Amino acid sequence: MLRIIGGKYKRRKLNQPPLEITRPTKDIAKEGLFSSLGDLTNKSFLDLFGGSGAIGLEAISRNAKEVYIIEKDKTAFKIIKENAELISDPNVHLINDDYLKAINKINKVFDIIFIDPPYKMVINKEFIDSLFDNNVADKNTIIIIERDSLLDETISDFDIKVLKYGKSLMYILRSL
Repeated sequence: MLRIIGGKYKRRKLNQPPLEITRPTKDIAKEGLFSSLGDLTNKSFLDLFGGSGAIGLEAISRNAKEVYIIEKDKTAFKIIKENAELISDPNVHLINDDYLKAINKINKVFDIIFIDPPYKMVINKEFIDSLFDNNVADKNTIIIIERDSLLDETISDFDIKVLKYGKSLMYILRSL
């Protein structure tokens, strides 16, 4: 069962897209991540590959100022819309588009960016640089990458904290 685990929408059940197109972040990993991030009050949050929207909705539940959720897949996006409607928070913004096209249009620097792409997608220095080049990240932005493998070694200009939950690894990147 997919749900929000903390904050003002705690215990709210969420719909799940088919497992063939998304994989949910486990509750223990969500709790560890959000505990590590601390207070989200007045923070802007970007969920770059939304899946079910659960991470972005967890952030808004934990008092993020605003959340943008981007998802390219139309089936997953439909589920994200349904889940956002369950909460009806005006500070949740949904975008159904390719991540690069979407961040190019947003033109807003975020405090926190969560990246949980399809595992086959390469997340490397070039990908991270695209966040800065498209003005959604700056030196104060915290970037979180969820993977089931080691982080690409070209990503090196950051202080990197690693959280491990079973096979999932969460990399928390802060600019040096």
